[in-house]
Amino acid sequence: MSEAFTQERSSLPQNYLNQKEYRSGYILYFLPVNALKVTSLLQRTQALTPSKNISLRFLDLGCGPGTALMGTFQAVEESLLPEAESLEMHWTLIDQNRLALQDAQAFHDSLLNELRKKFPDKKISSTVQIIVGNLFNQKISQLLPNQKFDLIFALNFLNEFPREKRLHLVEGLQKYQDESGKIFLMEPALRLTSRELMKLHDELITHEVISILSPCLHQRECPMLAENNRDWCHTYIDWRIPDWIAKLDHLAGIKKEYLKCSFLLLGKKPKTYSNQEWRVVSGPLNSKGKTERLLCGPGNLPHLLRAMRQDKDEAFNNHLFDQLERGDLVKMEKQARIYKDTVIQKLD
Repeated sequence: MSEAFTQERSSLPQNYLNQKEYRSGYILYFLPVNALKVTSLLQRTQALTPSKNISLRFLDLGCGPGTALMGTFQAVEESLLPEAESLEMHWTLIDQNRLALQDAQAFHDSLLNELRKKFPDKKISSTVQIIVGNLFNQKISQLLPNQKFDLIFALNFLNEFPREKRLHLVEGLQKYQDESGKIFLMEPALRLTSRELMKLHDELITHEVISILSPCLHQRECPMLAENNRDWCHTYIDWRIPDWIAKLDHLAGIKKEYLKCSFLLLGKKPKTYSNQEWRVVSGPLNSKGKTERLLCGPGNLPHLLRAMRQDKDEAFNNHLFDQLERGDLVKMEKQARIYKDTVIQKLD
């Protein structure tokens, strides 16, 4: 399955979740791993707004067995419920596979029961609406009346969706957004799928369809996409790998030191970032006597900033430079050369 998802897409049977071996394998391995990505990104981007009385409506396109649902429940438990008095959620799940939808419903019910056990003094409710539909040949409007949602998910979905229809899909989703609603797109951190998402980013900007909230810090075309045909923008999420995942990785020959993905968080109103805020868009580019990173931010558009620090200039102010990973948000003056007095702050 891993090879099929990453290298040989054509070898994956159509509607593979109908086959119990594929379905159980997906639930065992890919579901929890991808759910953790959702949890981390929702927290990192602050896509869910804390309040005393939380009321959230979610739409998940091509939901599978409930990846977004599982990741969101975890984010809500960790980031919202401790300070809230009540929680009300409504989920609308769309998928062509009825068995996957049944799995998602079962996970929802189990997760809801666990939340109620952990927070017995809080009023917690959640409902699920299940819609069987094939979004490859049916319009969302044919499946769903004009409702409004706080967060719309499309996870590992666009890479299977026809390229010429992706921009139109996002345009169509806007009528389902609440005034402060967001659209969360996530794709595998592969060169092809990530660059396709980068191209969609540029189409959204060019046609002024919607605002980019994260990971981009600007409403301009992608500098990395313009710079070359090799690199792809993706995010690293640090994690402590569970023993059972490590054992499966060993058997399958998979190396998963980080959780990786590409994503876009979209909204109606753009965020404002300063010229001192940067997104790290490369791993360490080290050579003898120096360390480098590629940074993307409004302060250097339309280009990336290649920041370099010589080993002799390492100091308390800038020691975080060595620890920066892809996806980190940092604050620093626009400087191609980092000196001893350069201050670097990590913001997320």
